[in-house]
Amino acid sequence: MMHLLHLTLVAGCAESPRRRTAGRPVRVRSLCVPLLLAGSLLVTEARAACAQVTAPQRARAAGAGANGAGIDSLAIRAHTRFLADDMLAGRGTGTEGERLAAAYIVSQLERLGLEPLSDDRSFMLPMPLRRARIDDATQVTIAARTGTRTFRNTHDFIVNTGGAGAFRDFEGRAFFLGQAVHAGARAPAVPAGGVAVFLGPLGGSAVELVPALVEAGVTGVVVLVPDTAQYDLYVRSRGDTRYFVDAPVDDPVWQPTLPVLIAGPVMTEALLADGDVPPAIGQGEEGPGADLGRVITATIRADIATVFAANIGAALPGSDPELRDEFVVYTAHYDHLGISTPDAAGDSIYNGFSDNAAGVAMLLAIAEAMREAPPARSVAFLFFTGEERGLLGSAYMASASPLPLDRIAALINLDAGAPPAPPLNWRIAGGEGVPLGTLAASIAEQHGWSAALSAASPNSDYWPFLQRGVPSIFIIPGDRWENTTTDERDALRRRWDRYHQAGDHWHPDFPFSGLHRYATFALAVGMATASHAW
Repeated sequence: MMHLLHLTLVAGCAESPRRRTAGRPVRVRSLCVPLLLAGSLLVTEARAACAQVTAPQRARAAGAGANGAGIDSLAIRAHTRFLADDMLAGRGTGTEGERLAAAYIVSQLERLGLEPLSDDRSFMLPMPLRRARIDDATQVTIAARTGTRTFRNTHDFIVNTGGAGAFRDFEGRAFFLGQAVHAGARAPAVPAGGVAVFLGPLGGSAVELVPALVEAGVTGVVVLVPDTAQYDLYVRSRGDTRYFVDAPVDDPVWQPTLPVLIAGPVMTEALLADGDVPPAIGQGEEGPGADLGRVITATIRADIATVFAANIGAALPGSDPELRDEFVVYTAHYDHLGISTPDAAGDSIYNGFSDNAAGVAMLLAIAEAMREAPPARSVAFLFFTGEERGLLGSAYMASASPLPLDRIAALINLDAGAPPAPPLNWRIAGGEGVPLGTLAASIAEQHGWSAALSAASPNSDYWPFLQRGVPSIFIIPGDRWENTTTDERDALRRRWDRYHQAGDHWHPDFPFSGLHRYATFALAVGMATASHAW
């Protein structure tokens, strides 16, 4: 482990991350020896937290699991302590901080004695990733009968995620199609050369909508976000850099071939000025989109470069020779937002404790619990890069999987934040109307909890696999917590919920009982699906 960290940290000395304090860019000192010592101390602390506790302490920290195995909450605490540290600079996709996180994960997989998934016996699974850095020269003009206005990148709009063909100029007459969820049947009616304008995100509708728009000859898409807070969240999440997989991943949701812009409140108002939009539009009726009487011209300037990025994969062989070639797969992403917009305190490192250092830590804890008594089927543990940039790692893995997809009996995704108290209810996304969801709900009921089954959405790494026919669920903690009143729950949320904010960092006072239960539930579902009966 220390050898891997040494190599990664030495490589990181060449180019240190930038941190912004009070809006002013400041270069973080990058002295090799202090950085190596810091890395060594953090890893030692993480390992010591798991290894140097007494047997009674470990027993109290572990919860009952299948075959007598249990989740060690001290291990979850230790893993998150390292992964969410400032030294990793927010684990941005393709950065030195993310590579340091990968080295740590690999060291833990080696410690657990798991097997690599790749043919070359490596836990690292490289992917062809490209970076598109959006230049400030990017702008939009809107020509109407009253004149022409120019809109600025970031301030008025942002370029959304996209595939290799998405970062290019486009121009055309704007046609309003309402909300994407209602617009699918009407989309091809946009004239060739037009620009499709939607109210709100495309979401899962993009699966059918984007190919239809491409076939119709649409030149680009504009998504209107009139709410300031929601638009600001998009700005923080996207930053100034986009990533795309340079491979045919067939993902119209996150890697569309069309350029897509997200328009903030000012640009939205300019496109939907009073009196210019027929009142019936946007309610899902059939027919062509509404001609907004405007011509949109988008000038997109992006500096495209190759970056190193890799998923991580390991397997625990099954105990039954007849079922060993079938897999239950656990997934979590290890990237986060890296360095982004400073908060009110000037902190610009988005550490990503709950999203998703917690998910990675739970997977490692589940792997440690399972190895004590492996189930009949093999179990794979996949750690994805680029989730925050558009499910990049999972999309590539699903399209070029080292595991045959028809051998995956079930996939369980963990990426829903860190509940600060033990949940009593759950949502099983992707579980509606399928046996895997029914099984998960049954296991929840056996523990005295409840689980609601819902349809899938393209918001996490289970989505690309589900689109290819793999039974996949996303376990999401609910809003009822053990021994916690509504007021107490709300107070805990105000203190600890820092989703996609610089304040989402590790804290010694954080109560890990919620993550312990989250991992315990996921372990139970995995053990059930990896058993003979499934």
